[in-house]
Amino acid sequence: MKLVLMTFLATVAFADTPPVPKVFKGLSGQKGQYQVDILESGGKSSNAPQKMTICTDNLMSQSQAKGKGRSGSSSCTHTIHKDTADEAIVETTCDGRTSKVTMKRESAKSLLMSMESTGAKGPQTMKMRYTHLGACREGQGTVSLDPNSDQCRQMREAAAKMKDPETRKRLEAMCR
Repeated sequence: MKLVLMTFLATVAFADTPPVPKVFKGLSGQKGQYQVDILESGGKSSNAPQKMTICTDNLMSQSQAKGKGRSGSSSCTHTIHKDTADEAIVETTCDGRTSKVTMKRESAKSLLMSMESTGAKGPQTMKMRYTHLGACREGQGTVSLDPNSDQCRQMREAAAKMKDPETRKRLEAMCR
């Protein structure tokens, strides 16, 4: 699920992929950190992290670095079906999976997003709220979870058993 969230944010955040929908313009900032509240996944409450923070600055850096090493064209196509200041509908097809994301402005700092996707692994649905929190913190990772959540407790337990120090560091960094 984190991959879906990060992929979507990377998709809409960069001018060199699809154009940035108007709903993002005037939002308190495209860069910085966003709190992501997962409201629904698969048509029901999710057992995944209900709240996380995503630093879009890191997503942009990662996407640009990957873009420099990429040869040929992207295997993704992007279509904006609706593009107003209050609502956007973006359809993306990558590697046989089609995702349709509807974004509605809730306030000057928040968007409500609904995603429906289809592909070989079957249909998926999600509803999320993105709230802009401001600039990313120094040393902040791309994705941060609530340090007091069950997910972080489980990740710390798993990290303590890992032999690879880099993987252990990445897991621990998500829960700071």
